[in-house]
Amino acid sequence: MLNIQEFRKKVRALPDLLNIAFMVGQYDFVKGPYAIALQKDGSLLSGFRFSGPDLESMSVNNINALSGTLNAALARLGSGWSVHITSIRYPANGYIPVEDCHFPDPVSQLIDDERRGQYERESAHYLSEYYCTIAWQTPPDAETGMSSAIVTRPHRKKGQSKGMGFESIIGKYRQTFENILSMFSSRCKVVPLDERNLLTHLHECLTGDRHPVNPPHVPAYLDMLIGHHDFVAGLEPQLDGRHIRVVTFIGYPQDGFPEILEGLSSLPFPLRYTTRFILLDPADALPLIDKYRKAWFGARHTLGSQIGAQFTGEASTSTSEDTEAVRLAFDAQQAKADASSGMVRFGYFTATVVLRDADEKVLLDRVKSVESYLNNLGFVAKVETTNAVEAFLGSIPGHTWENVRRPLMHSANFVDLSPKTSVWAGSERCPSPLMKQSENLAPALFYAATSGSTPYRFNLHVGDVGHALIVGPTGAGKSTLLALMAAQWRRYKGARVIGFDKGRSMYALCEAVGGAHYDIAGELSDLTFAPLAGINKSQAERVFAEEWLEAACELQGMTIRPRERDVIHTAIEGLSQEEGRSLTDVRSLLQDEQIKAAIGFYTGMGRTGTLLDARTDTLSMDNRFTIFEMEHLLTGTDQAKLTTGPVLLYIFHRIEQMLDGSPTLIPLDEGWLMLDNPQFLAKLAEWLVTLRKKNAAVVFATTSLSHLAKSPLLPILKESCPTKIFLPNAEATSQDLLPMYRDMGLNDRQVELLQTATPKSDYYVFTPDGHRRINLAMGPIALAFCGVSDPRDVKRIAELKESYGQQWPVAWLRERLPANRQDWVEYAKRMFEM
Repeated sequence: MLNIQEFRKKVRALPDLLNIAFMVGQYDFVKGPYAIALQKDGSLLSGFRFSGPDLESMSVNNINALSGTLNAALARLGSGWSVHITSIRYPANGYIPVEDCHFPDPVSQLIDDERRGQYERESAHYLSEYYCTIAWQTPPDAETGMSSAIVTRPHRKKGQSKGMGFESIIGKYRQTFENILSMFSSRCKVVPLDERNLLTHLHECLTGDRHPVNPPHVPAYLDMLIGHHDFVAGLEPQLDGRHIRVVTFIGYPQDGFPEILEGLSSLPFPLRYTTRFILLDPADALPLIDKYRKAWFGARHTLGSQIGAQFTGEASTSTSEDTEAVRLAFDAQQAKADASSGMVRFGYFTATVVLRDADEKVLLDRVKSVESYLNNLGFVAKVETTNAVEAFLGSIPGHTWENVRRPLMHSANFVDLSPKTSVWAGSERCPSPLMKQSENLAPALFYAATSGSTPYRFNLHVGDVGHALIVGPTGAGKSTLLALMAAQWRRYKGARVIGFDKGRSMYALCEAVGGAHYDIAGELSDLTFAPLAGINKSQAERVFAEEWLEAACELQGMTIRPRERDVIHTAIEGLSQEEGRSLTDVRSLLQDEQIKAAIGFYTGMGRTGTLLDARTDTLSMDNRFTIFEMEHLLTGTDQAKLTTGPVLLYIFHRIEQMLDGSPTLIPLDEGWLMLDNPQFLAKLAEWLVTLRKKNAAVVFATTSLSHLAKSPLLPILKESCPTKIFLPNAEATSQDLLPMYRDMGLNDRQVELLQTATPKSDYYVFTPDGHRRINLAMGPIALAFCGVSDPRDVKRIAELKESYGQQWPVAWLRERLPANRQDWVEYAKRMFEM
């Protein structure tokens, strides 16, 4: 006979253990929409993802301000409220996908292959994300009102009691949640969790799987949606074949400090660290605190000393008191005062670290690492066994009944023990929509190393602005960074690099990738410019020519008034009909002796020779990697400024003409300082806007912070360059330089990082998106092309180029690479033969 009773047993499954029930709705907020979920115990739940500042970059005052703000946010809550703050450490994606790289030459491809190999040979890389979820246990009188969210009663009479009322319940919750969200956003970057992201977060906390979970059309039975997994309970629970271990804190160090557990976000394996705080109103907390106070106060004397005092008739002396009990009684008394002040809230605190892996041996090794880390900090850590399932469930956002640790703690300590700072890893994708490749955003410019096992993805762009400023002393690695940027920029489809170099730092790279290298005003250079050659082609060219002549005259000390403009205009109009259109030609048409003298400086009869006095350009902008060597042009001081300004004005005009929306990088090494003249300020600001719209990124670099601080260009650069990169500087904290760094936006802690950083290795990236000290981790191949500027090396490259032609980089690597890296030479040879 069939035993049907067996099939009617009420067996509990994983969904039965979960608290989530259904979605109430999604609500708009200035930071983005957020969802509110109703749970089985009648509580409401919402959350947000946040990214705190970089701890390494924070001063003590910054840390205290962050903790104070978050504590003030929680102090608004009381009984019925609970908070989960969660740090999820997960494996980072691999190196930039090959299909996203479009290197057009063997050398730039070779440099990236070396960096790819370095990244993949390193230990696994991990990233961390941070979440805060807030639950409110609605009061009992709200139950009838909450039922209206589930059941509609069309025949309810107007004015009939609805308990507290659904709208008022949701309104109260929304107001409190949005206030906390606003306070968090004053110190951290926050993204509210909409329905999809809230479910995704709960599912990830439960399973460890990182994939989106879409809400159903009817947003009910959500426990089934996220809980449809095989779960084995017991002392050593498993979920979907992966072993789970939960490490709970049962003891705390005597002295704590903010971010004491920040190191959990640097461990080289996946984990989830969750802190939960079940808040209490002062009226509820004070009796509990007083109970502790009385207990410890009564424990000051041992039973023996109290009996002895009864027999002798003498009160126990202070010397016979238990000093630890006295201290704890005093702490409890102070806690009463803190609770009464309203500056903090007391509640029940639980902290857990959840680890999981299919390989139990690997998992146990990780558990030991976490235990060791916590114990070394003075915590007492316990690996849960009989309480494992309850501890695991209690770590899931919205679960407040399981694994409640009874000792009270106040909100300031909860904030100190919760994850709230982050290691900024940069963006995996370039944020500029102008850099899109097909339908996807372009990849990051390059990967670098940072602390722990967290990778760093470097982007020049903040939004669609790619302009950047590099500041640091001579010999700190500025030129190497510029060269690496140029080499890695080649990964973008149709990329173009137009660089302004000083000291041939980019000569090796330019020649290796088949670029065009122009040594302006060099002894062997035949480069000449014809700034007026195109005036017969368009009105726009004639306007440029007039403005260029006016700027040249101003550099000679002239004041350009309407009369002088008319003279220049007449000459340009007349010259546009002539065959010859050089400066000498226009000089003969100028009807003003002072203007003639000023322009004469730039003609073949003047100090600049024929550099600017050609009738046709020898400059070609067809090559997609073009470098202008400026060192010879910058020789001298006053002469350099008089010449460099007009040269750069003309080259920038040529650049503007050929920009077509292709990704264009324009590194300016030192030569831009010659533009720090008042008459160029408006033009430079205009250029930066125009170049941004045409997908060009200008990178300014200087070794003189003092020069920059006095330059009229500084306000424009600070405003136009959201990305700033500071190089190591042993004198950064000196009385002369410290105010300059502060003016650039750095705090004292960040300046200290520059002082202790390693030259030619460390770089400090400072953007509105985040701050981080990084290491370029350049291998010998990258250094062979990006770290070369010695005159002997430049001469050797020229010799190899003469002997081997386009394959000279293979011979160069054979000479530069150590014996254990010679296999790269054969690999490079094959690449050139393809």
